[in-house]
Amino acid sequence: MNTPKPFCSNQQNIKAFVLGCDPTAFDKNGNRLEFEYVFDLGNDERYFKGVIENLNQIGLSLGEVYVQNLITDYQEEETSKNKEWFQLAKSYIEVRKLEFNKLDPTCKIPVFLTSEVLYKALLKETEQPVKASELYNNPERLPIDAEQNLLERPLIPLYRHWNYNLDKWPQYSRHLKSIFFLLKSY
Repeated sequence: MNTPKPFCSNQQNIKAFVLGCDPTAFDKNGNRLEFEYVFDLGNDERYFKGVIENLNQIGLSLGEVYVQNLITDYQEEETSKNKEWFQLAKSYIEVRKLEFNKLDPTCKIPVFLTSEVLYKALLKETEQPVKASELYNNPERLPIDAEQNLLERPLIPLYRHWNYNLDKWPQYSRHLKSIFFLLKSY
């Protein structure tokens, strides 16, 4: 079983990292799906459709992001059912940090988080997590400062769940656009 590769169409044009949890997914019959690239990008965009829509809404395209999972290996259970996920995630953080730092040594390119469990796993122990609804209703709290998280770069929730489609959160969407305008000026 091969580990899915990160997806990036142009490493010279990365404006954001997009981080998923792990590659584990199953079909209707309970068979594990295997992907060449994370989220099956390049073959089938259904697992990433909501993220692509959200990226487009804030003025980014799939060609401007580097997509990777925190945990790159397939698991026995999906993230939400995996009782070992948080412990395992901790062992992958330094590897992702080094990977992202190699692509962006300035540590200014932000990381979009596709799930709330990523946010909780990446926060430093001294930080208190804020509920997703609280963040989406108060976007001025973003980005989550590099000093507050273990990747040591700006974090921005951009959750895959349909409830967090940016069409439903216009204030959040406007704030993300302004963040990207500011980040591009550095």
